[in-house]
Amino acid sequence: MSFDWMHICSASETSPCVQPIQVAYLAALLLGVVIFAVAAARSKHLGTATLTLIPVAIAINIAMGSIVSYLHLPIYLDSVGTVLVGVLCGPLAGALTGLLSNLVWSILPLPGGGGPTIAFFAPVAGVIGLMAGFWGARGVFRLRAGDERVGSFLAVATGVAAAAVALLAVQQTIGIPNVGGTQDDQNRFVVMSVAILAVAVVVAVVSRRTVLAFRPDDRRISPSLVVATSLAAGVIVLAIVRLLFGPTGYFSTVNGDPTILNGANLTGFALPDPAALIAALVVAAVAALGAGFWASRGENARLFPVWIGGLTTGLVAAAISAPIAAGVFGGVTGSGTDALVALFRTLGLNVFQSAFAQGLTSDPLDKTISYTVVFLILSALPVTVRTMFVRGEDTVTE
Repeated sequence: MSFDWMHICSASETSPCVQPIQVAYLAALLLGVVIFAVAAARSKHLGTATLTLIPVAIAINIAMGSIVSYLHLPIYLDSVGTVLVGVLCGPLAGALTGLLSNLVWSILPLPGGGGPTIAFFAPVAGVIGLMAGFWGARGVFRLRAGDERVGSFLAVATGVAAAAVALLAVQQTIGIPNVGGTQDDQNRFVVMSVAILAVAVVVAVVSRRTVLAFRPDDRRISPSLVVATSLAAGVIVLAIVRLLFGPTGYFSTVNGDPTILNGANLTGFALPDPAALIAALVVAAVAALGAGFWASRGENARLFPVWIGGLTTGLVAAAISAPIAAGVFGGVTGSGTDALVALFRTLGLNVFQSAFAQGLTSDPLDKTISYTVVFLILSALPVTVRTMFVRGEDTVTE
């Protein structure tokens, strides 16, 4: 990798360079960085501790993201530092960390960087920081397993599950409209999206006010949380196993291409269906049972709200990144997620639909893993260290 791309393209130039419209976009991003920095400074979120943590967080983002990019994994893991800052220092500091991470990475000759591509997704990184601050303030990293507020997180999970079922029903019946097609198709896509969102909201609200309307010290809280943790763990493990070992998973793409892992061939690890699906379901079932047993001990089940924070952050990130990936890069960004985009294209989806489907596959899992890593980091930090930061109190178990 080199810095040869860091100049404005001429009229007929085809070599790596920056298009004039990209220059305007990057200039707007820099302006956004300045605005967030000023806002964070005025809100007293940029104290000495925060200014010390942000460079460390940026380094974590770039290091982990570069490793994942080099391995061509179908996830990112480039927002752990952003989530950490958002939780400890507030949403503005988190957003600033995300923006700076992508901009700095774009000028470094590292895997995933060395070009303007990653910079275009800086707004997504900024939103991830904002949402991390939001969820941190809601106490996802400090709720006890018996807290009645757990009902709200269970309700969110129920709403997301309802939306997934509704989306699957639409896809299997009337089909998903082509957002890049006619005006009628675009209108149908908007109506469908609003309808699915409405289903999620209604299910979440109704469940929160009925079966999940817990009272303080309600005996139903702990069993409900254990079951939810068990099911969530099973889904997470199933997704990971399928993304890695499925017939179209990660290992099936490492097929001797010299641009991936120096030409390694790992296709032998890709298993054909139905054997692969059965094996994944068995592994997921074992993981679910193990997680249920683990969650029933002590305060372990309090990890579930953390997963909900990661899940919802991933869904929002997918919704924002899909138009960028499809509209600017045609769905191909040079990362490991390109294999998923190509897979969805072979299933008959258009560029936007494929980019969105890839985002819905990778982002929720990626952010759930990132939130889990941050949870483990916070658990390892002494309380005195966490409380040095503006929002550190929000990570101390009540």
